[in-house]
Amino acid sequence: MRQKSDSCFSTHSNRQGSLWKKGYPSVQFGSQLVVLNGLKIRDGQKKIIQFKFSYVQDKYLVVDQKYISLENIQMKKIILPQSQQESLAFLQFDNNFDNFEIFGSVPLIYEIYNYCKLYTIQENFENNYKIMKLMGKGSFAKVYQVKQMENQEIYAVKMFNKMKMKENDDENQKSLWKEIEILRLMNHKHITKIHEVYEDEKKVYVLVDLLKGGELVSQIEKQVKIYDESLVRKLIYNLLDALIYIKERKVIHRDIKPENLILKDENDITNIVIADFGLADFYQENGEYLFNKCGSLGYVAPEILQDKLYDYKVDIYSLGIVMFLLLTGEAAIKGLSTQEVLKNNTCGKIDYLKLESCDVSQEAKDLCQKMLILNQKQRISAEVAIKHPWFKIDNYDISLNTLQIHKMPQQLKGQKEILFCHTPLWVNKSLRSIEDSPDQLNILTINVKDRTIEEILNSDNFRLDSIVYDLEDDFIDEESIAYRVENHKLLVKQRSLP
Repeated sequence: MRQKSDSCFSTHSNRQGSLWKKGYPSVQFGSQLVVLNGLKIRDGQKKIIQFKFSYVQDKYLVVDQKYISLENIQMKKIILPQSQQESLAFLQFDNNFDNFEIFGSVPLIYEIYNYCKLYTIQENFENNYKIMKLMGKGSFAKVYQVKQMENQEIYAVKMFNKMKMKENDDENQKSLWKEIEILRLMNHKHITKIHEVYEDEKKVYVLVDLLKGGELVSQIEKQVKIYDESLVRKLIYNLLDALIYIKERKVIHRDIKPENLILKDENDITNIVIADFGLADFYQENGEYLFNKCGSLGYVAPEILQDKLYDYKVDIYSLGIVMFLLLTGEAAIKGLSTQEVLKNNTCGKIDYLKLESCDVSQEAKDLCQKMLILNQKQRISAEVAIKHPWFKIDNYDISLNTLQIHKMPQQLKGQKEILFCHTPLWVNKSLRSIEDSPDQLNILTINVKDRTIEEILNSDNFRLDSIVYDLEDDFIDEESIAYRVENHKLLVKQRSLP
């Protein structure tokens, strides 16, 4: 089992050189450990490795005083027909320079396989999953609902087209690696979960949870009678808990917004999940990220737009904007033009009179304001926010009046000064102009990858009098609502590393 030269993972560091390293790996405290009891290991020369103790933990296979990182190496499961050998199975691992096998009884191999599939790359996706329906599509990927043939479980799969990723190949590969690496670290009830990754000659397949509840705002619209401050309080608490978990793994999401807050089940609005880690990155104290300036205009923290060093509190600001929307029913950052929205977002101009006048508790207003403080050093952290008095007061001390989110029609023709986007799955974005006729979709493409927001908005081609700019992007159609939240804005990014 050798990797093909066109693999998206062929240049990954774990596919360069020997797999084996001396010593013990650094693992997360309390992470699951699975012992290889009753199993055997064979090296690349087909020799049985004698060991006293072996186990898998996090992304590592540990054999006595040496270990192997399983991250993005190829894995293949082989079940021998019973006529040849009673209930014997193999797991083959290969990184093109080195390989090894684990073999033993079928039940024991399945236990190790179910652990290792999270970290490795497999092949023959179509032999294991049945495609049920298309859920969304974009410039790099399509999203399908699929069924696992063996256990009949339902998942969502992002199918990335490798040919379309060839442009800026190195950048795209690193973005894909990072998104997968970050998702593998996430095991929290309010964060989307990745299950396994497949690859063939044409595509990369990323299996994730199928979230059946749809977008948060859509479900609030459907269940407006139960939408009050107590519901908002539960939502914000759960999302803060998720942000604390993300921070503990030294990750910044950088795109918290309503479209990325998805419900697991439409019957429980508080069972919410933070989705889409396409713009997420590991926190860098020096501010050097693969994509430095990124986020959704109207939700992005001002320090990002100001080209300042930023940290985990950018996610707190974005969640504060969401909280403002949920409490007041209106967008926190507005403007009569995209340029004005950009200006107001950059300087953190928010109409706090809207918040003060809404019929909710003073504690709710206080927390929201502290999450939206312009100075990130003074802005409340997730750890402090989750201990705020708002989460401790009794329900009879908060407003039980029904809240309402005000929306405006998503007009696709004529005058338009709103930029909008669907749930993104990939980070190589471009702007496309859409005229009144839906047939004219290829008139103009503006690559935003190496340009600042100001350059985009001030360019001669960027006109808002007769056209609407949409994001040529990957998206999931999670029962998209007919009306978008007022002034939802464009997702942008700027490359900061060569």
